[in-house]
Amino acid sequence: MNVPLRGSLYKPFGGKNVLFGGDFRQTLPVITEACREQTVDGSLTRSLLWNSFKLLKLSRNMRITNSVADEARFMHGYTFPEWNYRQPQYLATRAIITPKNTTVTEINSYMLQQVPGITKTYYSSDSLQQSTETFASFEDCYPTEFLNTLTFNGVPDHELILKNYTPIMLLRNLNPGLGLCNGTRIMITSLGDNVIRGTIMGGSNDTDDVIITRIVLNIENSRWPFILKRRQFPVRLCYGMTINKSQGQTLDKVGIYLPDPVFSHGQLYVGVSRVRSTNGLRILIDNPADIPGDYTRNIVFREAFTDILQA
Repeated sequence: MNVPLRGSLYKPFGGKNVLFGGDFRQTLPVITEACREQTVDGSLTRSLLWNSFKLLKLSRNMRITNSVADEARFMHGYTFPEWNYRQPQYLATRAIITPKNTTVTEINSYMLQQVPGITKTYYSSDSLQQSTETFASFEDCYPTEFLNTLTFNGVPDHELILKNYTPIMLLRNLNPGLGLCNGTRIMITSLGDNVIRGTIMGGSNDTDDVIITRIVLNIENSRWPFILKRRQFPVRLCYGMTINKSQGQTLDKVGIYLPDPVFSHGQLYVGVSRVRSTNGLRILIDNPADIPGDYTRNIVFREAFTDILQA
């Protein structure tokens, strides 16, 4: 029998205190194909519960240890000055971040080639979920070869190419008790046919040895009239990562690569605040010839701050 808490039946969260952490200068909710207004409306400040919040402001950046300004650009030999590719602590403290997944794939492919050793390729098993009456017709329209070509944000690709001593990032929560959470970085130590062995880099489970197996991911996307079932290792190489995926990471060396300007609210802020010191930050801006190379556009949706300023 469920008994409501006395006097708190109509209070948010049953009258319990709930702590939300975040900084609204950082990226707003990611909503597929949303316009600016829809993105802002999806933020916490537009929730019906916002009037019940008490806003606490933090003024000290705990990542920054000094304010030494250094505006030099980064290349492979800035972000990774010594190529200590077999040392987990070395790999755990640095990354190249960029706005788009396509650029991340190019960076990771290049970095993979710099690591000695033989590559091992894992292919996913893709199929359609048999949950609709039209499944048979879908199966004819969307053969397996087509399903293999589909890519999605936060989902491993059909073809996964790895080497020993390369860093990977988990894309799903597997076992939080063992430190296997979405965003955990791991250095591969052994590539088997059915499992990947590695060492956790960073966090409370730093240096722990772990085993990763394939899992089944059900992928639903508004662009396609079906649910895709993909059985694959839920990992991706992470020499490079998107700015959105870098949220929560604290690093010593960060190279921000901007082949194009950032495209959503707060991305530039997130990128430059991943480092402990400005001395560890390098930025490469690939502007057209008529725009100076040390300028880039900062995207800010000012209306997202309205409710915060009034609090």
